[in-house]
Amino acid sequence: MPEKLLPPNPPLSDGVILLRPFRADDALDITAACQDPAIQRWIPVIPVPYTEADARRFILMALQSWNDGTRYEFAIADAASDLYIGSVGLNLGPNPRRHAIGYLVAPEARGRGVATRAVRLITRWAFESLAIERLALWTLPGNVASQDVAEKAGFRYEGLVRNWEADRDDRPIDAVMFSMTPADLADDLAEAGDAPAPGRLSSPPDRTTGAPPIARFPRELRATGTRAAPFVEIAAVSDLEPGTMRRVTLADFDLLVAWTEDGIVVSDDRCPHMSAPLSIGELEGCVVACPLHEGRFDLRSGETVRMPTTGGLDADGLYHSPWSPSGTLPRSEPPSKKLAARRLTRVNRLRYYSARIRDGHLEAQLPILPE
Repeated sequence: MPEKLLPPNPPLSDGVILLRPFRADDALDITAACQDPAIQRWIPVIPVPYTEADARRFILMALQSWNDGTRYEFAIADAASDLYIGSVGLNLGPNPRRHAIGYLVAPEARGRGVATRAVRLITRWAFESLAIERLALWTLPGNVASQDVAEKAGFRYEGLVRNWEADRDDRPIDAVMFSMTPADLADDLAEAGDAPAPGRLSSPPDRTTGAPPIARFPRELRATGTRAAPFVEIAAVSDLEPGTMRRVTLADFDLLVAWTEDGIVVSDDRCPHMSAPLSIGELEGCVVACPLHEGRFDLRSGETVRMPTTGGLDADGLYHSPWSPSGTLPRSEPPSKKLAARRLTRVNRLRYYSARIRDGHLEAQLPILPE
């Protein structure tokens, strides 16, 4: 068991929330939060019904575990009011590869990124304070919101672990497992670095460390099959320059590697309308222009900035008529099979591959099966 730690003083904070030790006056707020059906459903170890006596026992256990050095529980509090809005804890295992974290957020505090902020704060503190080699985070199957928190906080999806835990009735339950290693934490800290000013390209990579910024992307736009895929080397950092794009072909993948003003993104090298290679188009800031049909796409959000001249359905299913570039005659739209096809052609959002920098090389998660 590692050496006992004291609660951080001042408390861990990002300016929006803070993590502090529990107090006796948190009991009523904890009791109220644990009446929530979602908390009772997705945290199968808490008592049901949950009473104020349960909350007081939990607070005493949390304070005692700090003294014993067996577990480190924090109250998540609003940074402005210091009022309880959730809980997050680090459970110590028998060795540095078996530690794990858990969390809950009161219903009234949800939808504000509280859980992600809390997980980030405790994760970084834990790695700095303990010689952690692997930090686990698990959720019940179906708890998509909690799984999104894990990924936004930098944890990697590993898979389904059967009969991992027992519920409050001592029945075995499966778990969706995530983990973080020191290397993953370094990637997440690099991704969370200061963003460049709008309209300015990020600085060139340090040729010694080879660490250009990796741009964030909406996690719901992760490419199919990549969630648990291995990282594969796709390019040398020394071959990449800010404001440029290139195609990388690996196995059956034609990848677009674009160094935008927000950092490097890796996507499919094809226009989501006509499959033309975006890598030979034009990049302006974070917007790439397709070399055919004038379509423009935002590499930060995956959204279509301008529909192609042929029109069609956007990602939300709304139809856009054909249009003509400025200075040209308006495009006519006589009834035809081409018109019918255009009315059914959807311009989807871009999809992304998670990327990282390792030893001067850009790597991306690709669902490539080993030979």
